[in-house]
Amino acid sequence: MILFLGSPYTKIMRMMVKHATRKRALGWAKESKRRFYSTMTTAPNAWKDNKSSQILLSPPLVSLDVPEIWGANSNHYDPSSGPKRSDVQLATIIDGKSIAEEIRLRIASEVQRMKEYMGKVPGLAVILVGQRKDSQTYVRNKIKACEEVGIKSVMAELPNCCAEEDIIAALLKFNEDPSVHGILVQLPLPEHFDEEKILNVLSLEKDVDGFHPVNMGNLSMRGREPLFVPCTPKGCLELLIRSGVEIVGKKAVVIGRSNLVGLPMSLLLQAYFG
Repeated sequence: MILFLGSPYTKIMRMMVKHATRKRALGWAKESKRRFYSTMTTAPNAWKDNKSSQILLSPPLVSLDVPEIWGANSNHYDPSSGPKRSDVQLATIIDGKSIAEEIRLRIASEVQRMKEYMGKVPGLAVILVGQRKDSQTYVRNKIKACEEVGIKSVMAELPNCCAEEDIIAALLKFNEDPSVHGILVQLPLPEHFDEEKILNVLSLEKDVDGFHPVNMGNLSMRGREPLFVPCTPKGCLELLIRSGVEIVGKKAVVIGRSNLVGLPMSLLLQAYFG
């Protein structure tokens, strides 16, 4: 089974496991305390002699197996109920950093050849609206990646209080600029903007994020090829393919259905491996 998790869902899953582990530990603490006082009440002499009573100790949290189903009234841990080692399928670690480095080196070589033979390099324009920390980080990483491989990058940074027409004007400017070959509108936009209206202005031939309705529509239809595919879902498949993971015939679970990751991820799987 192949599991795809968007970053918000990864955080949620970590929080759920942490909460469940804490709940189990608290259950052990309560049970230990109850048995301790029960022993003190029913057998004080035996307790003093330290012969017939023992203190119940909880297992270390590191060795605590988290069961798939948590019973509502469960406060007892049974090691025999956990998965057997022989039944556990070992996970394969995908080295994303080395794969990314390999791709960057290849792109840098192609950009250099393009510069030598044509006197031009690809140009990427980014439109950033507002002060979201995560969006600023994403844009900063994109610009850094462009610099590493020799791609020209420009950015239009607009305040959260700007008018919708200001964003459209920046888009139209990049649409007409022959030195700009790809345009990214950093999403999500602030809530008071009409995201669909803005993305519709984006030139189809420069929609490198693949979010234009025509690109998304072509991705969802058999026999059609989008000009660009959303980068995060494509990156997930790229990692699997380059790592030798056989995708055809597998059951894939996509958690999340956002237009940025979940939806295009499911469409990609259906279009190329369904």
